[in-house]
Amino acid sequence: PRQPPIPPISPGAVNRCLLFIYELTERHTFESCSSQACRRSTCCVTCTTPLQTQGCVSSHTPTATGSACTSANTCRHALTLADLENTCSSLICLISVMLKHIYVQLLSVFVCFQREMASTPVRYVHFDIPLNEAYSLDSVGKHGFAMEIGPQPHGVVRSVIFSAMQEGVQLMMDWICQFNSGTLFEGGWVDVYTMVKNIDYPRDSETHVITAAVHPDLQDRDFCLLHPGDPMFLCFSGETLRYRGKEALYPFFINEGAYYEKGVALSLARKRRVIHINKH
Repeated sequence: PRQPPIPPISPGAVNRCLLFIYELTERHTFESCSSQACRRSTCCVTCTTPLQTQGCVSSHTPTATGSACTSANTCRHALTLADLENTCSSLICLISVMLKHIYVQLLSVFVCFQREMASTPVRYVHFDIPLNEAYSLDSVGKHGFAMEIGPQPHGVVRSVIFSAMQEGVQLMMDWICQFNSGTLFEGGWVDVYTMVKNIDYPRDSETHVITAAVHPDLQDRDFCLLHPGDPMFLCFSGETLRYRGKEALYPFFINEGAYYEKGVALSLARKRRVIHINKH
């Protein structure tokens, strides 16, 4: 028999050819979610972590939790919280941290990912912003992080992306259990990409409509060094616009579909190498 069609997750967004109508994670900081207006709103109801485990709980070490919470304050009782996302950009596996300071224990997790997922390029991206300005799900955990894997557009399933995410989640769960049992992890060198700025698409000065696309030489080259003078955009008129920055930086989230309305064609990061010395 013919199977009934699967209804879209967000019918309103599909009808308007959008990924979403109102994205909560991008518009609610810790301060705004702690306000009385937000507590009265029906928009900020729950936030849950994708990680769930049993038998790996400790009162003084990172702990995976699957319990729901009703406010930003109670959600911060979660010690370890992971935000699992797919992206249109060519980020095979990305761990991003939205904290003012680099979380040392997460460096240990990152070293583990690099070692166990040798065939998958794993990058550590650091968003150097104050905690009260962070808005993503991972920022509400005491030790939060995100895994973003792509390219996998919204509404599409790719087996290689699914498998990579599944492997990453299992590695994280194993690391938590080992940490709680007192395991001493190996240290090592880590390349940290700290975000510097976002670059918008060229737009019409009156209508603000996009007038260019990401240049073919830049498309799908996330974390490949972008030098001043390199092609960045290809105008619909045929003109090539080049990167005018004063220093070479690393682009990522190139041509991410969810960022069109946010005015972000790509983000640029500065790379530095740090040594992780494990101290339990």
